[in-house]
Amino acid sequence: MATDIFVPQMGESVLEGTIVEWKVSEGDKVVKDQPLVELATDKINIEIPSEVSGIVGKLLASPGETVQVGAKVAIILDEGESADAITTSSAVVAAPAVEAKPAQKAAAAPIGFGAPAASATAVATVPAPTGASNGRSSTGAKGSGKMAPKTRKLVREYGVDPKEITPTGPNGRLTKEDIMDFVAARSTVTPSATASTVAPSSAPAAAPTAPTAAVPKVSFVPLAEGERERREPLTGPRKAIAEHMVRSVSTSAHVTTFEECDLTELWDFRAKHKADIMARFGVNVTFMPFIVKAVCVALKEFPLINASMTDTEIIYKNYYNVGIAVGRDAGLIVPVVHDADKKSILQLADEVATLSANANSNKLNPKDLMGGTFTITNAGMFGATGSTPIISQPQVCILGVHNIRKMPWVVETKDGDEIQIRRIINFGLSFDHRLVDGHIAVQFLHRVCGLLNDPANMLVYA
Repeated sequence: MATDIFVPQMGESVLEGTIVEWKVSEGDKVVKDQPLVELATDKINIEIPSEVSGIVGKLLASPGETVQVGAKVAIILDEGESADAITTSSAVVAAPAVEAKPAQKAAAAPIGFGAPAASATAVATVPAPTGASNGRSSTGAKGSGKMAPKTRKLVREYGVDPKEITPTGPNGRLTKEDIMDFVAARSTVTPSATASTVAPSSAPAAAPTAPTAAVPKVSFVPLAEGERERREPLTGPRKAIAEHMVRSVSTSAHVTTFEECDLTELWDFRAKHKADIMARFGVNVTFMPFIVKAVCVALKEFPLINASMTDTEIIYKNYYNVGIAVGRDAGLIVPVVHDADKKSILQLADEVATLSANANSNKLNPKDLMGGTFTITNAGMFGATGSTPIISQPQVCILGVHNIRKMPWVVETKDGDEIQIRRIINFGLSFDHRLVDGHIAVQFLHRVCGLLNDPANMLVYA
C-alpha cells in the first residue's frame, strides 16, 4: 500500500518551506527514517524522513519549489507495488520560486562580487588611450589597462591615472607596487631652476630649499557599469522572514515602551563570580540568563504579557517558554528555552549557550523552535542603544536588550543624591496594543528592571 509523505508542522509561524534538494530519486529503495528531502524555512533547514521502508514511487515537488505545511511531497510504494496506480491529485505544491537563469546569474555577479569560479582569476580593465592596445605586454610601455581589483582600488584611493604608469606585471598588468612606486615618486619634486633666486653678493648665500611635497592630483574613477548593482533572487529563508515580518506588522498594533535600567550591581556580581562558576561548573554566565529569570518572574505577575489572542479569544498560558533571537548569516532565528521559569541561572546559561551554538551550526530541531510565549532579542551585542523589535506571532510582546554603557547617573545615598558613573542598559518592549494596554506594558518592564537592579534579591526566584 502506498504511503504519502507530507510536509510536517515546523513551528507556529512556519507556513511553508522551499525544497533544497532531494536525497533520493524515483525508483530508489529506502528504509524507515531515511532522509528523503531537505527543506528550507525562515527558521531552519530540516530533513523529512521516510515513514516506512519501500520504493520511492513519485516525487511531487522539484528543488526550488515552495511547499505549504501539510502538502504531499512524495509517495513511497511497498516492495512490488506498481507505480502505475499512483495518483497525484491530492498533492498541494505551491508555484516554484522565481530563480535567475544561469546566464542571468553570471551577468548579475560582476567580478569581485561573487562571480562564478571560472571568472575568479579575471581582472578588470580600464580603457587604454587612443591607439593603444588593451592586450599590450609588459615591455615598459605606459597605458596598459589591466589590473586586479585591489590595484584598481589603489588607483581610486590615490587618484592616479593608470595611463601615466609603466606596468611591470605579466601581460602588461599594473601591479600594486607599480601604483605605490608612482605615488612615492610623485610626492617628491625637484625645485625648478627658474624658481630659484640668487642672493646679493653682500648677503650670505641662502640655504638650499628642501623639496616640497606636491598636492596629490584629485581624480574620480567611477565604478564600471556592471559593478554599480548586484541582484539576487529573493528566495529561501530571507523571503520567508520578509513575509513573516510583514504579516506580524499587519496583524499586531505595535507600540514600544523604553526604560533605562541600572545594572551596576549585577555587573559587579557577575564579574566577581563568573571565573569561579566557569571553573566549578564549566558555564559562562552572561547577562542573558539573569534577564530571562527576571522576565519569567514578571510574566507570572503580568499574565497578559505571556498570552496570545485570536479574533474571539484571549489565551492565557501557564507555562513560560522564552525565545532568544540569534543572528546568523542565513537570517534571524529564535530557539526557545522551554519552561524557563523552572530553571536556575546556571541551567539557563548553559541552555542559552547550547541553543545559540546549535543555531549557528544549523543543528536545531523543530522542537527547539516551537511553543514560545515571549521573545528576547539582544541588539546590544552589536552595539545598539535602542530599537523597536517586531513581535513574533502569535505572541504579544518582545523585549529588546541593548548595549550596557557607562553613564553619569543620579544615585540616592545616605548623604543625599550623588552623580556616579554607573552601568546603564536601555530596554525596549514592543507590545501588541490590541491586547496589552500601555500601563500594563510599562509596569511589566519596570518590574523587570527592578529585579535586575538588585541581583541578590532576584536569587530568591532562582
